[in-house]
Amino acid sequence: MIELGIVVAAVIFIWLYVGKSATETTTQPEESVVEQEEVGATDTEAAEVSPETENVEPVTEIVANEAAQECVAVSVVPQDSTLRRHYMQNLMANKEGSSEKIPEDSTLRRHFTQQLFAEVAATMVDRPTDSTLKRHYDAQLSGAVADRLGALK
Repeated sequence: MIELGIVVAAVIFIWLYVGKSATETTTQPEESVVEQEEVGATDTEAAEVSPETENVEPVTEIVANEAAQECVAVSVVPQDSTLRRHYMQNLMANKEGSSEKIPEDSTLRRHFTQQLFAEVAATMVDRPTDSTLKRHYDAQLSGAVADRLGALK
């Protein structure tokens, strides 16, 4: 029973495909005949045209050029809300210095400052073991981080 259904579906598909191909082949010669008649008409008109109008360009070329110019002037920002949001986020991420702004969220701000502490500590000597030297080292580290945060604001 399934084989019969498959055969029927195949026959219908072939019938639709062949029917579509037959209509396409019949319409193509008709279009070419119409185009040939228009070309013949323009040849006879060209012989009757005065010398003043021989320098006129065809209107279809001008319309095609205007359409091409209109296509070029398209907005870069997408119209879809999701695409626009992602586009704007990518612009902000790629913008120079945007990664150096201090985040407003408390968790992100804490992580940002910890990252600054790690970057500044990597450029300094190792942390001393003496308590007094640790206190001076921590003060120096905090001052360097405060200077970098001040430069970012």
